[in-house]
Amino acid sequence: MAHVTVAAMFVDLHLHADGIPDPDLATLAYFGVKAAVTCARDAGAGNAAALRRHWTSWSGAGGAPRAGGHPAHGGPRVHPARLPWHGVDELLQRLPHYFDDPHVVALGELGLDQGGEREEEIFSRQLELAARLRRPAIVHTPDREKPARTRRMLALLKESPLDPSRVLVDHVSSETFALARGMGCCAD
Repeated sequence: MAHVTVAAMFVDLHLHADGIPDPDLATLAYFGVKAAVTCARDAGAGNAAALRRHWTSWSGAGGAPRAGGHPAHGGPRVHPARLPWHGVDELLQRLPHYFDDPHVVALGELGLDQGGEREEEIFSRQLELAARLRRPAIVHTPDREKPARTRRMLALLKESPLDPSRVLVDHVSSETFALARGMGCCAD
């Protein structure tokens, strides 16, 4: 049997490190996790001000995310399931500020939840922002109407300036895995 050396291993645990107890994160570190990319949780943010406060507390401005004693790397986003009716433009204008923190390395999760023109516009604007900031994006696929909404998200991605190879499509199913990979995205 040939000896295989693995320089790096990537495993998607779909971490939201701000919701995992320190002992669990320490266990990840014990088993070799050196760093993790996490997504900021919605934290029940029902309006733009609450979402902004959550981003600040989650980012290095209020305490860097952590993973088993190692810094985590992640990204803020305007998640489609939590789009506030007012203040979205201001939120999108403020998002680049959070990338001043070296631990903020991606934009996400973002995507479509219910679908519709408003979600599509905000999703497209976030893809453009990720491209402008030269950051990868983590794209969420919803449980409902997953194949149709995944196809629509990938069509919007294709129209955007963001290279699909810089996108992780998460929550894929047996129906949507081939769609995401066929577009050149990473998928989990």
